[in-house]
Amino acid sequence: MNQRNNYSDVLVVGAGMAGLYAAISAKMHYSHLKVTILTASEMGSGGCSKRTHGVNAALKEDDSPEIHIKDTISGGGGINQIELVDVLCHDVVHRVKELESWGVRFDKNNEGQYDVGTYGGSTNSRSVHRYDITGLEIMHELEKRLILQGGHMKEHRWVKQLICDGGRCYGVVAFERHTKQIEYYYSKAVILATGGGACIYPISSISLDKLGTGILMGYNAGVPLIDMEMVQFHPTGVLIPGSIWNGSLFEEEMRMQGGILLNGKGQRYMFDYDNRGECATRDIVARSSYLEIMKGNGTDFNGVIFDISKIEKAYLKKRFPKTVKRLRSCNIDLMLQYRLNCSPTAHFLMGGLKINSYCETNISGLYACGEDAGGIHGGNRLGGNGVADALVFGYRAGRAAGEFAMGTTNLPDVLPASITLHFYNKTQEGCRQIDKAIKKIMWEKVGLVRTKKQLNEADDELNHMADALDGSIVTVDLSKETYNLNILSCIEVYYKLQLARIITQSALMRNDSVGAHYLSDGDDSSEMYNVITRRGIGGEVIVSREQTANYATAN
Repeated sequence: MNQRNNYSDVLVVGAGMAGLYAAISAKMHYSHLKVTILTASEMGSGGCSKRTHGVNAALKEDDSPEIHIKDTISGGGGINQIELVDVLCHDVVHRVKELESWGVRFDKNNEGQYDVGTYGGSTNSRSVHRYDITGLEIMHELEKRLILQGGHMKEHRWVKQLICDGGRCYGVVAFERHTKQIEYYYSKAVILATGGGACIYPISSISLDKLGTGILMGYNAGVPLIDMEMVQFHPTGVLIPGSIWNGSLFEEEMRMQGGILLNGKGQRYMFDYDNRGECATRDIVARSSYLEIMKGNGTDFNGVIFDISKIEKAYLKKRFPKTVKRLRSCNIDLMLQYRLNCSPTAHFLMGGLKINSYCETNISGLYACGEDAGGIHGGNRLGGNGVADALVFGYRAGRAAGEFAMGTTNLPDVLPASITLHFYNKTQEGCRQIDKAIKKIMWEKVGLVRTKKQLNEADDELNHMADALDGSIVTVDLSKETYNLNILSCIEVYYKLQLARIITQSALMRNDSVGAHYLSDGDDSSEMYNVITRRGIGGEVIVSREQTANYATAN
């Protein structure tokens, strides 16, 4: 392959909301740059962006970015990176207005004001939406905008390795789905926007193509991770064991509109755990449901009941048309049923690659945004802040990467041409068994409620698994021209075990309960710190603490 035929000024890995906005932003600011997106699926069909429902933005007269900041930091347990939160809550107002100028239609009332919704943990209603198809509306507009701007997209490329040398990123290695070729893509700047890592839990709301790849590629290249122990579980996942819809979501705003949670005995329990009841933050509501189930108060399906009898059917049909249609496909009719089986479901990883406010990592030319980046949400993400995150930091990553590319002349004449990749040499069935074992350990011992004993047991079991598999590790020179699909399965399970060990060892470093990390035998502490994870020279996980900047002092 001629490496110069696969040259870009800015290369974006991932075609969700953050990735598309990054590519568009780079072209908006530097129109003559060649900007390329690599996606594992097809334009518009991968990731979770089209499933999202609302974007938090302080657009009402009685709201402000400063109130939004306080809500975000309070919801995150105070360990958010202040600079990133400040950028999020101020810039999202501009991004919403920009989207509207491009043609995105947000719901408004008869007076022309935004018809905002509410998510748990927000003191003001500030979720701007278009029914429950907000993500779909935004993504359609971004896809059109990318084409108009002249951005390039290459579909069916599974990116599994960065090309880095001497503290500088030069591109990526991708596996092409149809031709089964291994391709090298060189670029002055690379933006990671591949999606998060809830893939190591058996009940999950995420799409199957979200494997934490960007986080792990960056980590293996030398980028530190922040707060990887913080895994968000959405409180109301659809509970249909064996169905492809198992773990998908009942929209959160249904709780804000009167939906209540009942245990298997028909008793409402949320006020036993928090005085906000069902309107508490996601971490609290999900954990409370889990504790009810662990007390023996779960349903026959080992879940809880989501009662929507207080929500008018006409309102459900008008406000959540996509949700109504989606659930009918799995034999749940919101027009006829009002008691729904649900369970907490792994949803979002607050941790990720450590970035600054320009989405820069510590590797020159490498940027991260969306769920690949950490530090913004602290210990828990507020509903509606995920879309805000993708828009704000996608835009910033694209602008910063474009500026970097503008300041860089040509790539060196001699570029890394032989990249090696490690993975377990197993059959597809062997990979499935490893995957199943990882998910069982993580759900039972590194899930919604943790103990020091469970975390140590999980760490021992995962380390033992890694040691047992050590003899099956193979190293492949990616200068070979072809591959087979079994190699992809082997790479993915290798990454999943690595991700599970990182999350577990990060959790062991935190001795108190913060946000999604609930340690039932933890220490009471007012100390605010972030857990930083680095890859050692020999591949070992090195975990440390860094003091979190105090929001009250900083402001």
